[in-house]
Amino acid sequence: MRVSSCLTRSSVVLLGLVGLGSFGCQKKDPEACTQAQQVTRQALAIDDFTSARSWREYAYKQCDDTAVLTALDKEVVDREAAVLAKKTADEKSAAETRQLVQLFIDFVAQNRAAPERASANPVCEPPADPAAAKPGEESKERFCVATRQAGTHSLEARYYDADHTAVRFTTTPPDAIDCKLISGTVSKSWDVPAVGGKTVKRSRCDLTGPLAGLTAVVSGAPKAPLYVISSTYVDRDPGWRTILVGP
Repeated sequence: MRVSSCLTRSSVVLLGLVGLGSFGCQKKDPEACTQAQQVTRQALAIDDFTSARSWREYAYKQCDDTAVLTALDKEVVDREAAVLAKKTADEKSAAETRQLVQLFIDFVAQNRAAPERASANPVCEPPADPAAAKPGEESKERFCVATRQAGTHSLEARYYDADHTAVRFTTTPPDAIDCKLISGTVSKSWDVPAVGGKTVKRSRCDLTGPLAGLTAVVSGAPKAPLYVISSTYVDRDPGWRTILVGP
């Protein structure tokens, strides 16, 4: 009996799965072609580009349809480009966040004793009870806001005009941050609602260094406000107690 010098279809598939090279008389195999495309896409789904490229090469050995191969090549290239673009954007956002947090720390440290000096033109709310002021004087029973720009970001100091020790500083970093990034340690954490019916952690941070004696409040979501408050702030602004102190 004459023994064929070519491998059977099942042998080709098996050898292709373990990455063996092609044989000179190997024929194209539609079933192996389909499988190679499927596994290439599975590898792309988990960003395993080494495996994806290997299976894409195997597809070239098994597929006759050049349009199918061209489409598969485009998927590999597009996915690699998307992952690289996201990585670059994430690195840029992380660097921007670190820079903003450092600027914010400096802003708070420089203005914690005199928040009215945080900007040249603080804006004050109407007094809660204008009649309570002495004749000829303006009531200071009100909140004022001093704002400074840091590039595209705002640095804000909100203070009680009759008691400047009651102050809340705010900025909004691009990325989620934790207590460690603002030189603090977690004193309390609780869940708050987030997009899509999910929840994220909000934490109070005891601060050290130039912000010692103040408390930060951070949330584990991108573009969530970062707060630094004095110990007396929520006494003057009790509506913020749940947000800044927690349940």
